[in-house]
Amino acid sequence: MNKVGIIGLGRFGTFWASVLATEYDVYGYTRTKPDTPPCTLVDLEELCTLPVVFLCVPMRTVPDMLDRIAPLLAPGTLVVDTCSVKLEPVRWMTEKLPETVDIMATHPMFGPESAKEGLTGLPLMMYPVRMQQAVYDEWAHFFRSHGIMVVEITPDEHDRQAAMSQALTHVLGKTLNNMGIEETPIGTLWYRKLLAICKQVEKDSPELFNDMQTINPYAKKMREQFTAAWNEECRLLGDS
Repeated sequence: MNKVGIIGLGRFGTFWASVLATEYDVYGYTRTKPDTPPCTLVDLEELCTLPVVFLCVPMRTVPDMLDRIAPLLAPGTLVVDTCSVKLEPVRWMTEKLPETVDIMATHPMFGPESAKEGLTGLPLMMYPVRMQQAVYDEWAHFFRSHGIMVVEITPDEHDRQAAMSQALTHVLGKTLNNMGIEETPIGTLWYRKLLAICKQVEKDSPELFNDMQTINPYAKKMREQFTAAWNEECRLLGDS
């Protein structure tokens, strides 16, 4: 069985370790040792000797982590990010990692909560930034074998689409949470779906929300479009 490493064993990293452990020996490095580690813990130097390294740290910390691991990685190592934004992380990796290191961009469009009932049908974005096609195909096969829907698009196209499909969803959920939206016995099906979005967004860290909105170059335009559309609807209703 091949070995893979995960840097960052927070909520998502712990979940990702369980996915990879179905076919790989998983090793992890994390600053704070969890009470029940999801995999074998090693120091950063040892983890960087593994053939594949997944970055599951908060997006804002990725540049610093890349600086730390760049001199430790052997030629041919594959570094895979899992960030919810793609253009900037890909730029960071291509600029900071040696040219001898391979790079794959991914974004699992799911996490521990949304995968509770299984991975089948859940989308995962993949893009071979700098790597052998055969290795890329192996990873695509691994994910598909678990029922995951692999979507290959460029980092730019990912961020364009994610600004609407993900960043907008989180803006709505956070806004409604700030309003104090609550359950009600007369709530319609669609109201309950709104509540589900709010509960999901509430579990994410403020840092994730902020990074999703500020690092994605298309998120600001999305918020401007949403604000303009909202203001227009209010105008049509006669609000001042």
